[in-house]
Amino acid sequence: MKRLVFGEGLMVPVITGKKKITLRKYREGAHDFVHNEIIIGEFKDGLDIPLRITADTVKKRFARISDHEAQEDGFLDAEDAFNGMGKYYEGLTGDDIAAVVRFEICLVEGVPAVAFNQHHL
Repeated sequence: MKRLVFGEGLMVPVITGKKKITLRKYREGAHDFVHNEIIIGEFKDGLDIPLRITADTVKKRFARISDHEAQEDGFLDAEDAFNGMGKYYEGLTGDDIAAVVRFEICLVEGVPAVAFNQHHL
């Protein structure tokens, strides 16, 4: 099963449903997901969470990332996303290819496979 690694601090926004998109520097094979594919979200916070891909991966130049896509991923706008991602990808340029990956936590009989309950702090 394919895996997608998420840095620390991203598990809670995914579990709560606030984060349903991730922008990455495209790597062939690592970011080629198709609609309804089930993958494992590997969170550096300590959990592996089954995720369902909600749209085929979109590949585009970083210069073409929209403000809306950037905001969905938690950035202020496309420029903020580019600058923020430049910290992870040395030498990033607007001509580099981005992967726009959309996902949600898998549902079991309509219920998220992972969720916080009333005991969560």
